[in-house]
Amino acid sequence: MERQLPLVDIAGTAFYVDVLHDELRQKDNQKNRISFNVFDQDGDGYTFLYDTAIKNVPGPAEELTHMKESYQWVTLKALMELDPRGIALKYKIPLSILCPELVEEDEENEDDYEEESFYR
Repeated sequence: MERQLPLVDIAGTAFYVDVLHDELRQKDNQKNRISFNVFDQDGDGYTFLYDTAIKNVPGPAEELTHMKESYQWVTLKALMELDPRGIALKYKIPLSILCPELVEEDEENEDDYEEESFYR
């Protein structure tokens, strides 16, 4: 089964949102991944510290007693907003129950998918 993964922009870098694998994956560098495990709950979304120099979270060996210029806090929407189709697949909930408006939208836009598809 193949599906189009949604993209999220983090400090100018595009990442695929892959709910099934619990990670963000850089669009133009598939080896660069950010695990959902680094996310902290923040209201209806998630926050994490991001290093724009390495395009990932600072490693555990990083000295966090001071903020580097390349560090910035990132806040993402809830996964349900970023990838409702992925949530439906992961938890085996029919999309028609979870987000009926998306099923209607898909039916209206059936022929509009020309973007890159990626699924692992």
